[in-house]
Amino acid sequence: MAPTTKEEEGGEAWESRLLRRRTPAGSPTPPAGTAPSPPPSQRGKRERPGSSRGRKRARATGREDEKDAEAAAASASPPAGHASSGASSGTSSPLRWPELPRAVLGEDSYGEQILEPFHEIDPAIVRAHGKLKTKYFAKLDRQLKLVSLDQRIPSSCMVDPRLLSVRKAATNSILQIAKVTVGLSSYIDDKMLGRTSGFLIDWDVENRIGTVLTSALVIQSKSPSLDEWSATDEYATHAEVRVHFMDKAATTVVANLLHYDKHYNLALFKVSMDLSAQIPSFTSELKFAEEVFVLGRDEGRYLTIDHGNVAYEGPSRLQRHHYMFITRRINKLGIGGPVINHGGQVAGMYSHPGLAFTPSSIILRCLQMWKSFNCILRLHVGMKFSAISLLDLPHREVIACKCDIDDGLIVTQVSEGSIAEKLGVRHGDIIKSWNGENISTTIELENFLLDMCEKHLDKGNSIGSSVDLSIGIFHTRKGKHGTIKMTVNVSDDVEVIAEGTYPVTTADCTSGDDDDSGIIQGYSAMMKLAMTTV
Repeated sequence: MAPTTKEEEGGEAWESRLLRRRTPAGSPTPPAGTAPSPPPSQRGKRERPGSSRGRKRARATGREDEKDAEAAAASASPPAGHASSGASSGTSSPLRWPELPRAVLGEDSYGEQILEPFHEIDPAIVRAHGKLKTKYFAKLDRQLKLVSLDQRIPSSCMVDPRLLSVRKAATNSILQIAKVTVGLSSYIDDKMLGRTSGFLIDWDVENRIGTVLTSALVIQSKSPSLDEWSATDEYATHAEVRVHFMDKAATTVVANLLHYDKHYNLALFKVSMDLSAQIPSFTSELKFAEEVFVLGRDEGRYLTIDHGNVAYEGPSRLQRHHYMFITRRINKLGIGGPVINHGGQVAGMYSHPGLAFTPSSIILRCLQMWKSFNCILRLHVGMKFSAISLLDLPHREVIACKCDIDDGLIVTQVSEGSIAEKLGVRHGDIIKSWNGENISTTIELENFLLDMCEKHLDKGNSIGSSVDLSIGIFHTRKGKHGTIKMTVNVSDDVEVIAEGTYPVTTADCTSGDDDDSGIIQGYSAMMKLAMTTV
């Protein structure tokens, strides 16, 4: 007999370990693939492994089981028309392991069965067994691609043991919002430009037309600066945007751009499709430290879920005022996806790589203005701010003691040449009120400015007109409270906050300025201020 190959020997070693398990006492039939023990009357007459009688018995057993091996080939091979998705016109045959027939020659002193050596098995049977194993594993691989058995689906944060206390309560809400959560991809000349997530916010049942809200980053073509206030980003409004749904047909449709806003980083697309899901509701009641989930779609349309709490944090000097933040970093594929609370209400849209999202209070005002006036307007005040309420407590205490102010917005930058700069507003001053209304955070400020624009348009005014503001201010350098009157523009364009500069001339080259320590300290302070978030 020809010896088996190393691969076959390795495979048979595994089978041998299975077959060498002893038949349970009292069992009416032995385990599949094993020969029954000889009757008690013959147990004292065991053949030696190398005897002629034993070899004849082995060959007879092999011939008898050859038909079983051929039958196993039919069961291991897939039926015609089998589909990995799980849909099949016929009934698939059961998955069964092809068992190599080996005669039981007796038992050792431990009661374990002694099986026929591999080199005494018919080589044709061994070769057939190898082919059958290949078919077995091929069929197993196809079965593991069935939707019910697929292990390739990425896991989400919901498997985290730390979320056991909220998983049950949040599951239904997440799965409900998932029905309207989509993936988007954009292309220019069939080359991918960007990818985001999004969600349906409106549905016309009669015309079967839906509106998808997402981040404007899906059509962003250039972003040369980290400073959003520089307004140097470019957008490809002509790009083809495709919306990908998770449904039975894996539907993908081309969307039409309805509107995009560079300042608030949102975009609206129209899609034509069938829908059976319920459009989610928004909530403007969002509290710091509240638990939220961020949903999205990855490249395979699979649902992505991230979890965190609303952070006590505001935007840095490089970020716009309408952002709130989550305590944990979010999957970038979730950009444009909904931020939801435990009740399944949309609390915002994840709109900035990292941790930032736009709360629903801002989104709802933008949507209302767009529906009413087909545009989204904003007052340009020419300043950046940070909130006293989000500072660390020791810092808040110092401000309260030195300035007698408990709340308000700290001016972190004044745009060069702006009306605010001309009126004497400087970096570090504190804005206490706007038209007599106390405002504590930049989110409240953005809502105030949007509300002012909407009221202004309701009165019949248009884009490019102006609005008068009365601003209560504390001049930190002078230590004095005051009020300034500002007239600001109503614009539908992105606001630019320009850094003030001046040219260095020979007049600045004085002998008394050779010490570089002040330059180094000033540069360090500038970098710290640029990256500080409050």
